[in-house]
Amino acid sequence: TNKYMMDSSGNFHADADVYAYSTSVGSDRKLKTNIKDIKYGLKDVLKLRGVDFDWKEKRNGVHDIGVIAQEVKEIIPEVVQEVKDLDEGTYLSVDYAKLIPVLIEAIKELSDKRCGCGV
Repeated sequence: TNKYMMDSSGNFHADADVYAYSTSVGSDRKLKTNIKDIKYGLKDVLKLRGVDFDWKEKRNGVHDIGVIAQEVKEIIPEVVQEVKDLDEGTYLSVDYAKLIPVLIEAIKELSDKRCGCGV
């Protein structure tokens, strides 16, 4: 059984947690083009459903919390990717870090509603 793989496009896939010394991602303006405000916000966050669950074979049945990728894909498709697994074919994964900008905008909307200050 393969525990990890690197595909030809440079994607690394592991069946368990990956620990790294740096979790920073390049975000400099000079690395980007076509910059616009995101269309997601509070209305989208309110549609998301947080769940708790038990993993099946992966992670030895450990209890965990998260979201269901199929449900998130219907609301914010940019954060969901299809992953090729050597053992199980394909499945969906969620890039939780990409949910942060959506949460930022939702918090800003809540703040605007509370104070009426229109930040």
